[in-house]
Amino acid sequence: MLSFEHKREILRSFPELREESISNGRFVNFTFSGSKKPGRTVARELYHSGNGFVCGRYMEDYLTDARGWINIKNFKEAELREVVSRSIASMSKP
Repeated sequence: MLSFEHKREILRSFPELREESISNGRFVNFTFSGSKKPGRTVARELYHSGNGFVCGRYMEDYLTDARGWINIKNFKEAELREVVSRSIASMSKP
């Protein structure tokens, strides 16, 4: 499992994403201002335990919760990069 800092650095490597601290710094979200879909949040609730979620509402290949979010707690680096890239691409389509 990747650490919080490692996941954060991976998400920061996407220039189209903007980091936002929420809940008095307890969580970190990453938003995509170029979204053509409802909502701009690509990754949410990245927490110091390494838990977090990526938007999967517009993708079919991932298991999502009832709200359309993919749990990334146990993702490896390549998996995280892939899911974030695909999430951004899915939100870029009208």
